[in-house]
Amino acid sequence: MERPMEKPQIIRSTEGLPRLLSDAASRAAVDAALTPTQQANYKALRALVQDVARHRLPGATSEHSDFYDENGLPV
Repeated sequence: MERPMEKPQIIRSTEGLPRLLSDAASRAAVDAALTPTQQANYKALRALVQDVARHRLPGATSEHSDFYDENGLPV
């Protein structure tokens, strides 16, 4: 009698995920918890981030307060 295939665990919270992904062994454990579609999407996203990171200028941030006034409206 064949054992039914176990469903992969789904990550339900992103809290602490960056710390998990920083370690290669943990990254493998996270990959194992993803569905094949999620794994493919994750690998594609990591490849995109690595490609784009090459073009990041030194000192660049995601802070854009200079685009908004004191009320949070675009200037």
